[in-house]
Amino acid sequence: MGTGGPAMTEKKRIEEATAEGFVTAYNALMRTSYRFDALLDPPEPDARCVDADGNSLCLEVTMSEDRPGDIKAQMGGSEDRSLQALKVHLDAVKAGKASIFDRVSSSTGNAGISMIQRLRSKLTKSCGPGVALVIRDTSGVDWDWDVVKETLVAGLDLSQNPYDRGIWILSRSKDRLFRLA
Repeated sequence: MGTGGPAMTEKKRIEEATAEGFVTAYNALMRTSYRFDALLDPPEPDARCVDADGNSLCLEVTMSEDRPGDIKAQMGGSEDRSLQALKVHLDAVKAGKASIFDRVSSSTGNAGISMIQRLRSKLTKSCGPGVALVIRDTSGVDWDWDVVKETLVAGLDLSQNPYDRGIWILSRSKDRLFRLA
């Protein structure tokens, strides 16, 4: 599959950018030489990376969301996170019909719960050998996932982890990589 063409969907652009960011961070951390090679079509994982020796590392890519609906909003499928939606929410707060905390997230609260739910569904997928799961953090908050790693892992059954190359969280800015398993 080609990359970056006009027919490429937003989802595919995110998968490619995530794969490129992941291999940069992964190479620095693991002292490897992977580069993004191609986006793949289902039922294959989302992307393939290849190192200098021709070894493949496939990536299953997903995104985090602090609150349900964040991903849909980020992909342009919802106006729920727009400035207008925020103004409507603030008017409801002023009128006593909503709480300001309805739109607040924390890494140990709804963001962590959302991450665990997303990971549970991905742990049921069988991708075969040589695959890593990469969660692209989409939060506007620069979470330090190492702080809540134990809480996240405790909420998962990793005894049947299908990702033999690890489960990773890539920061929104693509400059930090957190390993969960």
